This record gives sequence, C-alpha cells and structure tokens, in this order.
Amino acid sequence: CFEPPRLVTIGAVKAKAEVQTDSALAARCAAIASVGAGLIHFAVMPSHWLGWWAAGLFFAAIAVFQLMWAYLAWSRPRTLLLAAGIAVNAGVASLWVASSTVGLPFGPHAGGPETVDAAGICSLLLECYVVMGAAWAWFRGDRAAPVSGIGSALVLISANAVVAVAVVVRLAWTLQGHGPHHG
Repeated sequence: CFEPPRLVTIGAVKAKAEVQTDSALAARCAAIASVGAGLIHFAVMPSHWLGWWAAGLFFAAIAVFQLMWAYLAWSRPRTLLLAAGIAVNAGVASLWVASSTVGLPFGPHAGGPETVDAAGICSLLLECYVVMGAAWAWFRGDRAAPVSGIGSALVLISANAVVAVAVVVRLAWTLQGHGPHHG
C-alpha cells in the first residue's frame, strides 16, 4: 500500500525528537555549567584586571573559552571537544585550588593565598560539573542509554537552577564590592 510522504516525514521528525540519551544529556548539562562559569569569569574579569592586567586577560580568555565550548558542546559534543572541556576546566579548577591554598608562584601576590569565599566556590563547582558531564558524555559515547523527554526536561531544569543560583551568588558578591582578595 502507498503511504504519503507527508506522514513518513512527520513520523521521522517525531522519532528523532524523542531520542535523547544520557550521554547527550550529560553534554548539555556540562554546557549549561560552562555558561555559568563563563558568565562568572566575565563578571570578575574587571576587578582582576585592576589587580593585575595578566589576571584580567586570563579571566577574559577563560570566559570566552567556556562560552564557546558550551555552544559547541550543546549540539556537537565530539570526543576532542569533550576532552578540551575536561582539560581546561580541570586546569582552571586546579589553579583555583592552588591560588586559594598556597598561592600562585607568580604575579603581584606571589606566594600569598587568595581568600576563599562562597562566590569563588560557585565557579569551582560549575567547573567540576563541566568536567563530570563532559567525562560522562565521553565515556558513555555509543553505549548511551535513552532518556525520556520528561526525565531530560527535569535534569535540564535542575541544571539551569543550579547554574542560576551559582551565578546570582557570584554576581551579588561582586556587586557588593568584593573583588579578588589576597591573604
């Protein structure tokens, strides 16, 4: 029997829209966290720039990377892109830990640890979420399991809520006049 092309097209679009995997969902959650971390880094860039232009430039570069990475990871999470997101965010998180515990060995505040505050921890957590989500997407790859539309929506809404809270806390801290502190 002849089936009209219109019905076939509608069925194909519907089937494609329903297919969401845990790997794709993890990449999208990582992308959301990367947007949050990038926004925070842009927000603190001016105060770091005033303290030392190289620090400001670093924060601007990290913010641009995190926003571009998020855009690409949302729809095209390739292995190399996921690996870059893991490496850069793990590196930035490690740098934050070092700067907050023993201080960096260079710059105007060499050897002096920065003060740890709740706002800085928000950035760290978002970077950790990027690493976890990108790693999950990378390692699950072709073995990804399907996720329902409702499950996917709940996870993405929750990820957005976490990022929104982190960004608001960090921006509120910055707007209250708190910039980078050194002990």
